[in-house]
Amino acid sequence: MAKRLTRDPQKEKAILAAAVMAFGTDGFQASTDTIAKAAGVSKGSVFRYFDNKKKLYVAAVHQAMNTLISVVDFNVWTDSTDLVNMIIRATKYKTGLSHKYPHEFGLLTRVYAHDINMPEQLRNEVFLTFNKWAEKTQSIIVNSVVDKLELRPGLNKETVKNYLSIMIQEISKKIQSYFEKHPEIQRIEDMTDIIAEVKSYMDMIEYGIVKK
Repeated sequence: MAKRLTRDPQKEKAILAAAVMAFGTDGFQASTDTIAKAAGVSKGSVFRYFDNKKKLYVAAVHQAMNTLISVVDFNVWTDSTDLVNMIIRATKYKTGLSHKYPHEFGLLTRVYAHDINMPEQLRNEVFLTFNKWAEKTQSIIVNSVVDKLELRPGLNKETVKNYLSIMIQEISKKIQSYFEKHPEIQRIEDMTDIIAEVKSYMDMIEYGIVKK
């Protein structure tokens, strides 16, 4: 029976960091040779730790999400007093984070936009993982903001939360469609048009569409 080689945590960490950087920059088509070189290991070591490129990609997506979860300040969203204020503050904050963590944002943006260079099964798998994380995050944000709003008399708070969740999901689909039509866009500061459109939706959600 062959002796099982001991895993080196530092080497595994280096491979993941290199994978996030490469996949965040070039998408799934990034070369594993490039990843191995950036990590300072052999290509064989990459596959010894992660078996194949698909598993490495999935691990890189999880790594990117974990990195952002560990640093994100939800107060930027939850301290907002209204929905429009929230989207403006969040956009500014995310722009700053995207500059600090460009590869993590680049990778997750590609996942959200359904990177066409990925095999379909893998594309669906990582999007599902990302979407579950996004929905959980959205729930935290919506609950906090709605709790601060002065709702119209007669409205049920839980119904309002469900309504906002549905609307945000639909807006997210529109953003996804925008990404699919503009695969060249990777940075938040290049998304001026869609951000302005989202802001207008949030304004209508909060203040309605009928003149009072």
